[in-house]
Amino acid sequence: MRKLLLGVAMLLFAQMGFGQMVSDQAVIPVSVTLNSILRLTVTSGGNIVFVFNTIDQYENGIGGTPRTTTTFQVSSSRDYSITMVPENGTFIGLETGNTTFALNNVGYTLGTTDGEVIDTDLHALAATQVLTPVAGASAGGNHQYTIQWEVGTAGAGMAAALSEQSLETDIYVNNIFLTLAPD
Repeated sequence: MRKLLLGVAMLLFAQMGFGQMVSDQAVIPVSVTLNSILRLTVTSGGNIVFVFNTIDQYENGIGGTPRTTTTFQVSSSRDYSITMVPENGTFIGLETGNTTFALNNVGYTLGTTDGEVIDTDLHALAATQVLTPVAGASAGGNHQYTIQWEVGTAGAGMAAALSEQSLETDIYVNNIFLTLAPD
């Protein structure tokens, strides 16, 4: 019996000697998807109307007021720029269809919704322009801007007073496109 117990004990010890620690691995794939977010939303002033009723308005123009202000918001995951492009090279008369009104009769000043003017210069509307203070703007958050529109006022690149241009009476229209693009 002693030999039998010794044999069983040796077998058990031999089995323990050949046993190894078990380890295992698991692979966990991790991915990060960054989608580009570029959103531009006009929140107010999407339809600007100037009505000239007095000689003073023809001579001095109509300056920026809350009624002639466009407010828009930008949300972007990247640095960005905004361009402003008129649909046509001139404003076109609705009633006659063949009268035009030069772009540089209309001007704008760029600001923010908290009243900060980020570009104090009055700019005449042109065929294509980058809203310079917004070029290279930083990503993140909701940035809010204002465009204060003016017609017939004095400023760099602006046309002569409307009273000096002998323009046809008409309703002149043009669509202005704001385009948000990553830098």
